[in-house]
Amino acid sequence: MTIEDFKNFVVLYQTRNVSDAAVELLMTQSALSKRIHAMEAELSTKLISTKNKRHLVITESGEVFFRYAETILTQYDLLTSELAEYRELKKGTLHIGSVPVMSQYGLMKKMSQFMLDYPQINIRLEELEGIELVEKLQAKQLDLGILRDVQTKLLNKSQFNFIDIDQDELKIILPAKHRLAKKKSLSMNDLHHVDIVTLSPGSGIYEQVGKLYQQAGFTPNIRFTTTHIETLLGIIENSQRLTFLFEKSAEPFMSKNFVSRSFEVPIYDKLQLVFPQGTLTQVGRQFINYLKKP
Repeated sequence: MTIEDFKNFVVLYQTRNVSDAAVELLMTQSALSKRIHAMEAELSTKLISTKNKRHLVITESGEVFFRYAETILTQYDLLTSELAEYRELKKGTLHIGSVPVMSQYGLMKKMSQFMLDYPQINIRLEELEGIELVEKLQAKQLDLGILRDVQTKLLNKSQFNFIDIDQDELKIILPAKHRLAKKKSLSMNDLHHVDIVTLSPGSGIYEQVGKLYQQAGFTPNIRFTTTHIETLLGIIENSQRLTFLFEKSAEPFMSKNFVSRSFEVPIYDKLQLVFPQGTLTQVGRQFINYLKKP
């Protein structure tokens, strides 16, 4: 008995007419009848009764067979669909958007290992500011996005899936000789009247810093914005300015010329994988598994 036999019987069951079923199945009435008789012989039971020439009758055995046939066909469809997805692992392209922190969080090593294990999969990586990633995800122009939860909060929870892959603390970065550098932690009142520099609007940090100052009841004196961390550190070095960076993002650029301090109430942020619901391929799932590995 074959999958086609199960399909043939399901159509026959639904039409209750050999002639109509044959037309739907694109086969002759004689060929269909032969297949049904062969199935009955194999099962040693009658599945249908054709005593009524206009409308066949399904036997009790036929009813049982139909229930199992539907289940088998459903499972078969799931099987073929999943196998087709695994075939995708042999070819294709994965389009990923990320805030520019892949190296700092060890994600480049994991991506490199994925590319080594799946040499036929090409990866297109766009490193963008968070707000740009949000827009591209909403427009379904990316398979996956890697961004901070301060930005993923802008996405509709009912339309996207979110997976936490890391956590980081927002730090205050100061020159080692800054007047506040001696303090172990800093409050927003400590930052009043201090010149600050920050990552550009859309980075997530810019917006978060603005919110912190607003809650404290005063306006930040933002003297300089840029998209590059090393530029931020260069502009605060040997000055009384300061900036804000996530600890792991800043770590590769830190030197003895700078110190980092926590807020009195530490502020944490999650790095998340985001993708539109119902769109993730087997390639995407496997890539996520690599990024989630410790």
